[in-house]
This record gives sequence, C-alpha cells and structure tokens, in this order.
Amino acid sequence: MKIIRQILIPAILVALAFLVVFKLKANKEEIKETALLASQTISEIPVKVIVPQTGTINQQISSTGIISATEELTVLSETQGKVKKVYKNVGDHVSRNEVIIEVDDETVSANVLVAEANYEQQKKDIERYERLEQGNAIAKHDLEQARIGLKKAEADLITARKALRDTKIKAPIAGIVNKRMVENGQFVSGGMPVCEIVNTSKLKIWIKVPEKDIFKLGKGQEVNITIPAIVGKTFTGKINSIGEKADNSMKFDAEVVLDNPEGSQHLKAGLFAEVSIPVEASEAILIDKNALVGSMKNPSVFVIEGDKAVKRDIITSDSDDKFIEVISGLQKNDQVVVSGQLNLHDGDRVKIIQ
Repeated sequence: MKIIRQILIPAILVALAFLVVFKLKANKEEIKETALLASQTISEIPVKVIVPQTGTINQQISSTGIISATEELTVLSETQGKVKKVYKNVGDHVSRNEVIIEVDDETVSANVLVAEANYEQQKKDIERYERLEQGNAIAKHDLEQARIGLKKAEADLITARKALRDTKIKAPIAGIVNKRMVENGQFVSGGMPVCEIVNTSKLKIWIKVPEKDIFKLGKGQEVNITIPAIVGKTFTGKINSIGEKADNSMKFDAEVVLDNPEGSQHLKAGLFAEVSIPVEASEAILIDKNALVGSMKNPSVFVIEGDKAVKRDIITSDSDDKFIEVISGLQKNDQVVVSGQLNLHDGDRVKIIQ
C-alpha cells in the first residue's frame, strides 16, 4: 500500500501540472483572439456622414432697451409771482402754446401801462422836436437825444409786454403732463420748474449693437419690438440713427423709433423692450451642428478622405438651432462625419453606415 501511494501521488501531481499548462495556453489563445477581434473592430470605426448643403440662415440681431418719449422737457417759469390758476393736472394732454399755469399779473400789467405811456410821450416829443428842427428852433443834438429816448421807450415797452405774456406759462410742445411741481397760491420765481411734459405720440429706444453686426444695419430698416409687459403683441419700428463710435465694450448705439398705438395698448415711456432686427444673409455652406468637434471658438470637423477620417479646422459664422454657417475649411462635396466622431482620431479608418 505504501508503494502504491508513492507512485499515485506523483502521477496526480503531473496530471494537475499538465492540466494547468493546458488551461493557461487555452486562455492565452482566447485573449489573443479577443484582442485580434477588438483590433479589427477598432480599425474600422462606424460613422454616419452628411454632405454640406448651401442655403441661408434666418439671421437677426437681438438687443434690449428702455422706451422713452421722443420729446421730454421740464417747463421753467420765466416770471415771478403768486400762482393764480393751474389749468392742467398730471395725465392731461396739452397742445403746443396752451396755457398750463397763470401767475398773478397785476404789477406786470401796470408796468406795461407805464411803458406804453412813456412810449407814446416819446413819440409826441419826437414829432414836436422835428417841427422845431425844421425852423432851426432846436439843436440837432436835442433831436438826436429824443430819438434815442424813443428807442429806449420802445425797448422798455417790448420788455414789459413780454413780462406780461410770461405770466401765462404755456406748453412749448404738445404732449402729456407727467409731473406738476406747483400749486395754486404758490410763489414762483424765474427759472423755477413748474411741470414736466412728455410727448409719447412717437417713441424711441436706444439699443446697443455689437461691432460684428453694425454694418448689417441701415437707416429706415424695419425692426420687431416686443414688450414683456404686453404679452402676445409685436410692434414695428425703424432704425432712425446709428452711432459713429463704439463704446468701451465695442458696441455701437442705434436709435429705434416707433409710432405709439392708441387704445388699450397705448405704450408708456419707461417700459422695457426687446428689439429684434432681421438682416439679409447671403447663401453659404451649412452643416449640422452635430458635426462639430470642439468648441464654437475653435471648431473642427472630421472629413472622410478615402477610408480614413481627417480632422479639419473650420471657420464658422452665424448659426440657428440646427445649422451653422461655414466660412472656410469645407467644400460642397466633402463628406462630413455627423455621428461617431467622438471615438475618432485624426487618420482613423472608418466604415460609413447609413
């Protein structure tokens, strides 16, 4: 029994060693086969391609601004005295040259009467001096002094009459009274603000336009305006002026004007507005945005050349939700990878699939 055990144990060990060697060799062959299959799979990466198309992208320049009145000014008093009557309240419409406020004119009216009397007296003195001068009964110097006195009396009369007119403070423009700073019985002095008038029959919006878009604008060009406070309504305006100098952020000022509709959707100055300016676009090469590799600042695509994918840098311009315009780097007949490019490297072999 001892002899059998001595023979059996080595035999079993040899058999186990042979089995281990066989298994390792089999695993090695399997790993080698798997690697070969993987290399064959990777050697031809499946991709989908597109051919660039030509067309135009609906371009528009977007900006924002605050609506303001085309005319807006503060009316100042040119006289002094106690407010006698207020004719207009906040929100009232005024016509040009319509009286807004009347100041007490008793003293000023008296000054006008004195000036008129003095002027009439000077005129009579001139007539009398001229008759005396014809008979050589008066010195020419006296006549000259009388004529100077008449001119001064005339100037005093003009000044007094203007002072009387100034007691009725009138609207220099048509519009709406936005603020009123005085009340009945209040004393006003020269240069004191009495009210603010805004003319909102026409409105304007100042917007900022980037330098890349400034040459796409022209005077009279139509724009679309939306007001977040007025849902579902689009207004139409026009470019009225374009600035000649950019600011520190390389943006230009442009003025948009629009008519103010009447009725319930009457616009008010101070509202926030969103301005959209449609611009014409020339026909260009367009590709699907999904074809881009990298960022929009440094875009590139993979182009199929033979059975290989070649990475190519491109220069882009405008874009929309689906397409991007290519200025340089592509030809119309290029095959551009649109799917599968995430696994690609420059020079990889590819297989085009539908």
